[in-house]
This record gives sequence, C-alpha cells and structure tokens, in this order.
Amino acid sequence: MREDNLRILLRLPNWLGDSVMVSPSFELLKEYFRNATFSLIGTKPSCEIYSRDVRVENIFIDETKKQSNRIRATLDFAKIIGRYDIAISFSNTFFSALLLYATKTPIRVGYGRNFRSLLLTHRIPFIKNIHQVLSYMNLVNGLCNKDLIHPNSDTSDIQGLQLISQKIKNFHKDESRIYIGINPGAAYGSAKKWEEKYFAEIMAYFLQNDYMVFLFGSKGDKVAESIESLLKKYENLNMNNLINLVGQTSIHQLCDYIAMMDLFITNDSGAMHIAAALNVPIIAMFGSTDSKETSPWRANAIILNKNLPCSPCKKRECPLKHHNCMKLITPDEVIYNANKLLYFRSN
Repeated sequence: MREDNLRILLRLPNWLGDSVMVSPSFELLKEYFRNATFSLIGTKPSCEIYSRDVRVENIFIDETKKQSNRIRATLDFAKIIGRYDIAISFSNTFFSALLLYATKTPIRVGYGRNFRSLLLTHRIPFIKNIHQVLSYMNLVNGLCNKDLIHPNSDTSDIQGLQLISQKIKNFHKDESRIYIGINPGAAYGSAKKWEEKYFAEIMAYFLQNDYMVFLFGSKGDKVAESIESLLKKYENLNMNNLINLVGQTSIHQLCDYIAMMDLFITNDSGAMHIAAALNVPIIAMFGSTDSKETSPWRANAIILNKNLPCSPCKKRECPLKHHNCMKLITPDEVIYNANKLLYFRSN
C-alpha cells in the first residue's frame, strides 16, 4: 500500500502537547508515503502546530463537542471532510472513531478502546508502559512496514519531535544575551504546576544576572500577574529584561519565540513539548504526571521529579492537599541545573 498520490486523514489529539508528540509518527508517514498529501482534524491549537507544513492539504477544526446532538454533528462534519484513502485516529475518543467511520474511508486505523472496535478496520493492540510518542508510533508502524514497539524494544532509530519555526518579524535576538523562557502554566490543572513563588524566585535570580527572561502562558492565565506581583519584593531587578508574552502569542508565534530561548523552564505542558521539538534545552518539573510517558522526547532535558509514593496520581488537583510532589522541588535545584545546562550550551 505504497501507491502514489494517496490522501491521508489524521485525527490529531485534542491537547497541544499530545499533538506535538505525534510529530515523529507524522514524519514517518511522510517519509514512507512520499507522494501523499495529508489533511488534519483536531482542535485549533493541535492543528495549527502543523499548518506550516507544505504536505498539509486541509485542516478541519472539530467543534462537534459544542453541539447539543454530537452524534448528528459528527455525521454532518464527516460529510464536509469527505472520503480519504487512509484515516488514522491519534485520539482515543469514541467520537473520533465515529468520525472516521462516517467519512467512509476504507482504511481506518486506531486503538480499539472505548467501544471503537466496530468503527475501525485496523484495530491496533494498545501497549502499556511506553512513552506517548511510541504509543502514537504504533498506530502507523504497520502501515509503514514496521513492527510494534513494546517496553523493551530498541527505539534508538526514532527521531525527536519536529516542528517548524521562523524568525519573528521586527524582533532581533541579541546573541550576546542569554534568553530564558519561563512557562509557569499547565492546561490540565493545578497539580501539574510548580509553586508560583518558586517561579518568581528563579526569575529574580535570572534578572539579577542580567539575563533576558520571557514569560509564557495562555490567554486568561492569571499566573503571570501573580508572579509579577511577587517579583516586587526583590531588589536590583532590571524589569526591562522581563518580556511578558502571556496571552500575546499565536501558536506559530509561541513556536518562534521558544525557538530563540537558550533555556526553557516549565511544568509538564504543551509548551514543554514545543521546546523539545525545537531543540531547546529544558528543565521540566514533574509530579502528578508520569515522566516515563510524557517527558520531553529525545531532548536535552533535565527532569526534576521527587518520585513520591503518591505520584504520579494523574489528578487535576492534589488529592492529598499537600502538593509535595511540586513543593519539594526547590528553586535552588532549578537554578543549579539551569547553570549546568547553560554552561554546557556555551562550551
């Protein structure tokens, strides 16, 4: 099944970070099906991350969840999308499989979970205890004449995450300065977030050392205001070196700014995976989520994780109310590892 001019439909995950982790699978498909064109379905952020790719023919934003009758909305949406040669669902929801079924695409690939088996023609067995990147790879490996990946498989030949970045218009990076990206937010809930006062402490350290500090976050995120308020207690800070980009960037601009960073300090988040895809050194704090599944893939990254008995709980809020998985990661640890990464980057 390597015919020319195939049209392949990809139903991306809803979350930005998960969509970025699809990129090695997408690259494998593009390499194997060299003359194929691709169309994407997903949320606006998950699709926009790939909209610069010249192989992407169409993008369909799935808003059926907002409709009162989602089944009818999904069937109507499938008529708009139309029939393809191959359709792959990287989303594990029932409705994503229903959508592919309703397009009448003859080859429909996905995991046969959540009552999806009858809707898919190729039901891939789900394998536990592997990184999310590898789980996505297993959905395309059969199509690309490769074996399934198991926990003990050799994955050294799988490339890192890949995204396209561009130079930002009217913004010139001063190569004599060190650019530090700070990402204090996380979409899933407070359990994933490092302490705001800790972020303020490390930002104060970088500002006192005359580094450029870029604060990232999504629109409506109040954490930036809180951190900037906490910074007021520190002396000798050149606040002109603090660039607050919270709520100020599109997905493309987010990629382009992150690509300029010398170091990116973050919670487990979509922005973390963007930094990994752009080969930016990373310090990532993990607690409630599983670093074995969602750590920065093939990246120059230091993972700070206290590995408490209660973690990873995978909850939105700390069920024990103490949030020690994050509180016990200290600013001094982050600063020490930041200096280590910056030293090796400059030598």
